[in-house]
Amino acid sequence: MKKWLKIVLYSLLGILLILCAIVGYAYYQYEGKYDVNSEKHQHDVGYLSPKNRDFAPNFKRCSDHRPRGYYSSVGFNIFDNNKAHFKHFIQSNFKSARYTDNGMVNLRFIINCKGEVGDMEVNQLNNDYQLIEMNNDLVEEIVQLTAKKENWTISNDESENDKYMYLIFRLKNGKIVEILP
Repeated sequence: MKKWLKIVLYSLLGILLILCAIVGYAYYQYEGKYDVNSEKHQHDVGYLSPKNRDFAPNFKRCSDHRPRGYYSSVGFNIFDNNKAHFKHFIQSNFKSARYTDNGMVNLRFIINCKGEVGDMEVNQLNNDYQLIEMNNDLVEEIVQLTAKKENWTISNDESENDKYMYLIFRLKNGKIVEILP
């Protein structure tokens, strides 16, 4: 009887050790394998701080939830009409003759349910994706044209999530040659 009890206890101890090894290995693979700088990566890609109020100080989000992200131009119901209409509006109203800059203007922003743009981040890049300073009037004109309320869908449902959007304006000799995505 003692012999059977020893066999059962050693078997249970062996199974317990195997389970601990499996759990420890899984923990190492998902948590401890890579050194993570938690200060560097606090938010998702697409996070825009509500403290970014220089552009629209009275901007209010319609929802406390995280904005819906649109990482392509086919985002459901984001442009008021469609992207082609948006591009035509920008290019027909942009005063390109005043500028000679080359590079890209990257805009990341939130659109609330009322079609208002806020929490905007603006990056000016050269063709090698390095930060540069472009003509302030050029950047301001692009920002103001993009932020016009008539460009974006207005929702009747104020509980609808806000929308995250980004646009890249490629410039050559002061002319907008492409709007991405």
